[in-house]
Amino acid sequence: MKNLVLGLALFSLVLSPSALAGGGGGGSSHGSSSYTVNFDWNDTGDGAGTTHSSIMEELGVDDGDPRVISMPAIVVPLVSDHRLRGYAYVHPRLLVARGNQSRRVQENTHFALDRLIRASHRENLTDASGVTIDRERVREVWLEALAEYFGEGVIEQVSLATPDIRLIR
Repeated sequence: MKNLVLGLALFSLVLSPSALAGGGGGGSSHGSSSYTVNFDWNDTGDGAGTTHSSIMEELGVDDGDPRVISMPAIVVPLVSDHRLRGYAYVHPRLLVARGNQSRRVQENTHFALDRLIRASHRENLTDASGVTIDRERVREVWLEALAEYFGEGVIEQVSLATPDIRLIR
């Protein structure tokens, strides 16, 4: 009987609204650190960010082109004055050059992802403001990292969606 009562108590604790809402465990909200999250899921493409369709236009290809390889988000540290300011979650798309085997690149994207993550942490890819990435520098460093693995000229272009920035305050 004790086990049943204890089990029901623990079960009700797990399903309590505060537990489901992620409440508790942080003390008061006064003076606590926070971070900023920018989600651009509903970006209208009005110049405030880069959408999937504008990336495809930038690459100059149709939506179903097999040469376009979508990569998962890559975490890029934002560093300013030798201090970590936050992270940018960047979704790149790779355009395989004509005449190259896009299937081989697609099959080896896990190696490409590893190269891009390592390059992102080796080089400072933060812009002068310290709160976002330097898009041109990111493209340059990532193309160089991909050329080391796949060979020069295999990846024609790297296109970047608007990064999700999470700043540490």
